[in-house]
Amino acid sequence: MQAPANDHTAAIAAPGGGLRFGRVTGRLRHDPLRLGPRRGRGRRWLYTAAGGTTTDGTPVVAGAAVVQLGAVAVAFAYATIGARTVTFDARSTRARGRTVGRTPPHGARYDTGTAHLDLAADGGIEVEVPTHDGVLALGVRTTADVLPVVLVTPTPGGSWNVTEKAAGTGAAMELSLGGEVVHVHDAHGWRDWTAGRQDRRTTWRWAAGAGRDTDGTRIGLNASTGMNGAAQGEDLLWVDGLPRPLELSHLAPLDEDATDGAWQVRGPGTSLELAPLGERSRREQLGPIVSDYTQPIGRWRGTVPGAAGSPSEVELFGVAEDHLAVW
Repeated sequence: MQAPANDHTAAIAAPGGGLRFGRVTGRLRHDPLRLGPRRGRGRRWLYTAAGGTTTDGTPVVAGAAVVQLGAVAVAFAYATIGARTVTFDARSTRARGRTVGRTPPHGARYDTGTAHLDLAADGGIEVEVPTHDGVLALGVRTTADVLPVVLVTPTPGGSWNVTEKAAGTGAAMELSLGGEVVHVHDAHGWRDWTAGRQDRRTTWRWAAGAGRDTDGTRIGLNASTGMNGAAQGEDLLWVDGLPRPLELSHLAPLDEDATDGAWQVRGPGTSLELAPLGERSRREQLGPIVSDYTQPIGRWRGTVPGAAGSPSEVELFGVAEDHLAVW
């Protein structure tokens, strides 16, 4: 695997103990739940995805996640092939075989008798799960990694959150669905590892994706509103593996009454619109835990700030999300 030469560890521990708030580049190798204040329930998750086109031009976007919410473990996987989307969702109160690592290098795993998800720190994915269209087998291998960014921030309700984001990796994908095999040799990935003791009621909007600009440079996007209370948030652009801040002024659906439709990201030099190919949505309640979300899946097209300051045309495979969590 190829990695940026200036890869290093992200320092999140304050000199006198506890967490150091702010945004730093590097890989997170300290467990935030052992450093941060212990008020509230600890939660962790790893979400990783990739997208690209097949040799005949069919767009493919696929991903998976494992989430630990106290004693409850949740997993999902999805694949969108052209205009066809299949999904898998599971939850369990059993801990065995269902874990998110204490730090990103430990990845995440969810195993049952009929489903297997194994997510690697660099965005690699090995999934075999049942869906309504047959067994989905997904393999993503990272071919070029990026330098992650870690944000340590207070939340609006007075708690805290730590997240490591990375987008714009190079990847190769192989996907099998009901016996049909699909290959994407020039794919692009993004990932989200998060841990914290977030507010009991948390909302967020998220945009993420990866692809290339018209010059062929690898581009990654991450933008978010809602969860993080700090002025310095997780709005970022990766150019050829290296992150830079992204100034965000607007992240929302084009139609606020249709969160499963087109979305937009706006800011100085940034004008992106997501054209959905499919979507994941779910409203569920498990005891006191509520999760209500819509996540359109598709392609971001438009402009981002280029190296010389002028807008650069890009096409990114990715997602948007509108999420309410009561946990």
